[in-house]
Amino acid sequence: METRKNNPDMSADLWGIETEIEVFFDGLPQDVLYAACRGLDAPLRPMAYVSDQLMVLRQTDSCRSILADVGFYSVEGILPDQVCETIRQCIRTKTDQKLPLQLRETRWELHIVPAGQGAMLVFAPAVQQQAGVTMAAARLRDCAQNLLFQAEDLDQENPEKAANTRQQAMRILRQVNHMQLLFGTPEPMRWGECQACAMVQDILQQLQDRGVDAVMREPEKEITFRGDERLISAALMTLISNSLRHGGAETKLVLTVEQVGNSVSFGVLDYGLGLSDLALERMNDTWEKPDALVGGWGLGVPYARRIAAMHGGLLLFLRRQEGGTVAHLRIPLHIEDLEGMESGSDYQTFLTSGIRISDVELSDALGTDIYRAE
Repeated sequence: METRKNNPDMSADLWGIETEIEVFFDGLPQDVLYAACRGLDAPLRPMAYVSDQLMVLRQTDSCRSILADVGFYSVEGILPDQVCETIRQCIRTKTDQKLPLQLRETRWELHIVPAGQGAMLVFAPAVQQQAGVTMAAARLRDCAQNLLFQAEDLDQENPEKAANTRQQAMRILRQVNHMQLLFGTPEPMRWGECQACAMVQDILQQLQDRGVDAVMREPEKEITFRGDERLISAALMTLISNSLRHGGAETKLVLTVEQVGNSVSFGVLDYGLGLSDLALERMNDTWEKPDALVGGWGLGVPYARRIAAMHGGLLLFLRRQEGGTVAHLRIPLHIEDLEGMESGSDYQTFLTSGIRISDVELSDALGTDIYRAE
């Protein structure tokens, strides 16, 4: 670094950037340094390190224009209330989270990385969702629809082949839905008043109809919240599919609903083998990596996490000591908490076609027989 400072050929701008990086990283503990460097270009992004009380302990110069051009201040009053609550939850649970965020008419993706007694906040420009992805998704849906028509023609002549064809169509639709929500152009979400217990009871019935060993642990009273019921149901079905695929043939599921503070928490608890250390480590962003394995880790967890984030919520995974894994999907109760959060999805285009969410989301987890004609 000294040779660059003494080199008159180096530009003042580059020297200024490196000075900023030096000041920001100077004296940080190792775990905080790790959190700051999660991305290769993280040092060039706006970053702030906040305490568990949400006080900004240090920030890069580029972060000052986003948050505040002062030292030692709170992000409360600057970031939306639900974002602040999510940061607190990430610190308490030691869980990474990415949230879409809009500040001063600029859209960001906020990466919250727990570190030490606080968290590193890394701001990245929001990924531009692509209209081309949506057009490609429409073509793939047409292909899946043609497969479903073929399955109808095969039902009498070859029911086994018909069921297999129907399952493959559902698998295509599952991947298309995940891809489109993450990368396609958004449409307005269908906000409405939702009954949490009724939602989970409907999911439970669909699982039991398909022979899945599942029960529900109900709260004492119904919990009402604002959200997009179809999207949240799809996220829960995705988490259930993960439990069934990773838990083994004898997996038993317990679905829970409870109110935690100002949020409703949906739980998917499995008594199977549980997720491996590698799966837990890589489930969030392996699909972004060049060494991603086909069929190993896909878009399911990022898809469910995106749905949680679109509601201003949080997705947590915990390994149970007695075996198995529990996933908690937490959604704020009040829509007014969501100011500045993302409000787009075009998932509904497919869901209105009459095909049940469970048929799509469980297509990688259950056998072919459930796709036989009724």
